[in-house]
Amino acid sequence: MRYLPVFCLFAVLNGFTAPAQVLPTSSGSCTVAASGTMGCNWMSGLGRRLYATPSKTTDSPDDYRSALFVTQFRLAPGASLDSQTIVGGEVLIVGRNDGEVINEKKSPPNNINISDGSVMLMQSEDPYLLRNIGKANLELLVIEIRK
Repeated sequence: MRYLPVFCLFAVLNGFTAPAQVLPTSSGSCTVAASGTMGCNWMSGLGRRLYATPSKTTDSPDDYRSALFVTQFRLAPGASLDSQTIVGGEVLIVGRNDGEVINEKKSPPNNINISDGSVMLMQSEDPYLLRNIGKANLELLVIEIRK
């Protein structure tokens, strides 16, 4: 009878589960020069379906591939990040250092102050061209959410 509370606690704690973390399908980094020249390095992961035994009872969409693509962009002064270089979907842009960009696709163009940790949601139907107008390299983490 002494072990009943411990057993109940064990049963309760083991009864809770959490969904697995969704990892990016690919990630990489790109350096963009003021001339528009871009150099990139990429790393891709395998979907779980490629190496797991398929289940006949459950078939969730995230078994095939994650819908996240993560890219670290380093923009030199004068360099730009064009929404056309990103394939599609919603995009989160996270500032990794302090700087300033101008969105040249807006009329009139508007300045955006970037700070470390700032987040911008860029919608797929709203094109943008972000040009680094600061004096130092600007690092942006671009998280693309494909549907």
